[in-house]
Amino acid sequence: MRGIRLTNEDLLRTVKVYQEHPVVNDAIDASGLIRSQFYRHLKMAAARGLISATDIQPHQRRFRGPTLAPVNLPDRATTRQRDELLALRKALKDAHREADVADAIREIVGDIANSTRDLPPWMCEPAQRVKGKPTPEVPVTVITDLHLGERVEREEVNGFNEYNMAVAEERLERYATKVVQLCRHHHLAGTYPGAVVCLGGDNVSGGLHPELKATDEEEVIPASIKAVDWLAGILHRFADTFGRLYVPCVAGNHGRGTAKPEFKRYYKKNFDWLIYQMLVRHFADDHRIQFDIRPSNDVNFRVYRTRYLLLHGDMLGVKGGDGIIGVLGPIMRGEVKRSGQSSALGTPFDKMIMGHWHQRLWLPRAIVAGSPKGFDEYAKNQLGAKPDRPTQPLWFEHPAHGMTAHWDVYVDTKPAAATEWVAWTTKGGVA
Repeated sequence: MRGIRLTNEDLLRTVKVYQEHPVVNDAIDASGLIRSQFYRHLKMAAARGLISATDIQPHQRRFRGPTLAPVNLPDRATTRQRDELLALRKALKDAHREADVADAIREIVGDIANSTRDLPPWMCEPAQRVKGKPTPEVPVTVITDLHLGERVEREEVNGFNEYNMAVAEERLERYATKVVQLCRHHHLAGTYPGAVVCLGGDNVSGGLHPELKATDEEEVIPASIKAVDWLAGILHRFADTFGRLYVPCVAGNHGRGTAKPEFKRYYKKNFDWLIYQMLVRHFADDHRIQFDIRPSNDVNFRVYRTRYLLLHGDMLGVKGGDGIIGVLGPIMRGEVKRSGQSSALGTPFDKMIMGHWHQRLWLPRAIVAGSPKGFDEYAKNQLGAKPDRPTQPLWFEHPAHGMTAHWDVYVDTKPAAATEWVAWTTKGGVA
């Protein structure tokens, strides 16, 4: 204790315990002292000449510790074999899991082949012209980027637009009605050999980004069910109007079930693909409608002489836009890259059809569809884009002249009609 002078006898007792126990921890326990007191006694004994300083070597003495069993380390060959076994077990488990998922999908949608089928003859061979009637043309339209489940708040886009499940249903109904009216009353006003309806993907929002997960009105599964119902209704109506339909289908990026884009078996990890398979099953007994769904997730087809490539538009092999020309840069660069790739693969095309960019563009070698969703918060705040009305494209293919007319099918409510058919500039203003 501090303040009490230790006698030589006190110090010798500590030295004796230290000499009797080869293990330092045992000596400390036997002395009844704490570790710091024990070492202080030894140092004082050496200072008084009661013990040689060389006899105090606690770092050379063995400390008490747990007795460890000898470990036999495996050699490198054994370690490699164990690693290979673990890898094989994981691969087998993943294969079983994937097979279970495939079996579950087959139970729901049936065993549907994805092989490319031959194009219907009416798409390649001109229909017989009736004397005194115009040459029958083929209507081609696109349904893409529905983003069902997403919500656009009117207040957040300065009142220009609003989007939710109720608005989406109204716009799809308006789209189908206008396509039929345009074909019946504003073009040939006659019969058609058939129609091409391209399904371009992004049918559901899918909660692709954190903000969509937090604000979407519907989750991906109920939104997918609605997509099947509404698309089936449109296809029924078009089949009744045009007699025959060819329906090429591609999946978009919003329907994917992975956090980041994956490139192997892309289509099978996508809710768009599941929606298309449900549509195939729905129309299994309706021979007027032919679907074309391919593992490559793009579809090459021909209407009369015009060769088309349908893809969603998110995988053009290019990135980035321009503050002046916007999406035109990546789209045109992507068209050049895809054209070279398709020619090398033996599948050249004349025009590329896509969605994804939510802008209506009629370009010399590309047709870019708008979105029924319309102007949203991302376009306003991130892109600084000018607001535009929601549209889907419609055009007509002539057997000799190719595209003869194209329409922007507006799917929002009709604006107020103008009261004057023409006006001209007077003194810097419009009369």
